[in-house]
Amino acid sequence: MIRDSRLKALLVLACVGGLTSACEVKKNLDDMHKATVEMSETTKRMEEKTGELDKKSGSLDDKTAELYDALRQGNAALLRKEFLQQMNESKEMAKKLSLGVKYFWAYEFQLWSMQGLDNDHRREELASSAAREFIREIHEYAPTEEFISPTSDNNTDMNFLALVTTLHEVNDKQKSRVDPKGIEHMSMLSLIERALKQKTDLDAGRISINDLKPASYDLLAFENKLIQILQARQNFILTMLVAKASNIDKDLKTKIKLGLLGMKWSLDLGRYNDVEINEMTRYLKAVLDTRAILKNAGHAIVVDETIQKVMMNGQLTKTKPQSKARLAAESQIADYIRQVRSDSIKTK
Repeated sequence: MIRDSRLKALLVLACVGGLTSACEVKKNLDDMHKATVEMSETTKRMEEKTGELDKKSGSLDDKTAELYDALRQGNAALLRKEFLQQMNESKEMAKKLSLGVKYFWAYEFQLWSMQGLDNDHRREELASSAAREFIREIHEYAPTEEFISPTSDNNTDMNFLALVTTLHEVNDKQKSRVDPKGIEHMSMLSLIERALKQKTDLDAGRISINDLKPASYDLLAFENKLIQILQARQNFILTMLVAKASNIDKDLKTKIKLGLLGMKWSLDLGRYNDVEINEMTRYLKAVLDTRAILKNAGHAIVVDETIQKVMMNGQLTKTKPQSKARLAAESQIADYIRQVRSDSIKTK
C-alpha cells in the first residue's frame, strides 16, 4: 500500500515535471517565434530606412552636381569678363595674347568633367553656349567684316588679333580629363572648323539642317565673320613668324628695306636654339592648318601685301646640325615654308 502511494507520487511528479518542461519548451518556442517576427519587422524597417537613405543620398548627389554646375557657370563668366577687360586696358601685344589664352581657357566646355551632369549631351550644350557668346563678343572688336591688317597698332584691332590667334587653346584641365579616355580636344578653333565642314556637307545635301551640331548652327549664323576670323588668324601668325625671322619690326630702316623696297633677306636657322626652331615650326603649321580650313570651305587665302612680299624674299640658310633631331627640325621648317609660299593667295 505504501509502495503504491509512493509510485503514484512519483508518477505525479513525473507528469508535473513533464508538463513543466513542455510548458518551458512551448514558452521558449513562443519567445523564439516572437523574436523572429520582431527581427523580421526590424529588418524590414531597416531596409525601408536604408532605401530612404539611398534616395536622400541620390538626391544629395544631384543637388551637389547642380550646385557645381551653377557655380562653374558663374565663376567662368566672371573670369572671361575680367580677362577681356584687362585685354582692353593692355597696350602690349604679348600681354594681350596671354589674356587671350586665359579667356579661352575660361569657357565651361574647357572645364567639362565627365562627372555629375557632364555627359556628352552637356558638353555639346556648353560648346553651343560658348559659340554664341564668342561670336557676339568678337563683334565688339570687328563690327564690320573688312580685312584687318596684321600690323595694325589700333587697340581694338590688336584685341581682335589676339583673340583670333589664341582660338586653338585647350585648357590643361580638359587635356588631363579627356586624354586618358581618348576623347578629342575641343577648342573654339575646332568648333569653327567643324561648323564649316558641316556647312559644306549641308550645301552638298549630305546632311540636313537638323543634323547640325548646336554650336555649328550658332556659328554659321555668322559665316562671313568666321572667314574674317580665320583670315586674320593666318595673317597674324605669319606676321609673327616673319617679324621674328627677318627683324622687320626692329627699326624703320629695316621696315623700308624689307617691306617697301622688297629687299632680299637671310633666314639663318643657325641663329636660333632648338626651342625657337620648334616655335617657328608651330607657327608655320598653324598658318597651314588655318589655311586648310579656309580652302576646304571654298574660300581664297587673303594675305597682307607687305607681309607676303617679305615672306617671299627670305632666303633660307640651313645650318650643319650636330644631331639628327636638329636636321629633321630644320628640314620640317624648310618644307613648311615651301608650302606657305606655294599657296595660291590674294593680297590686300
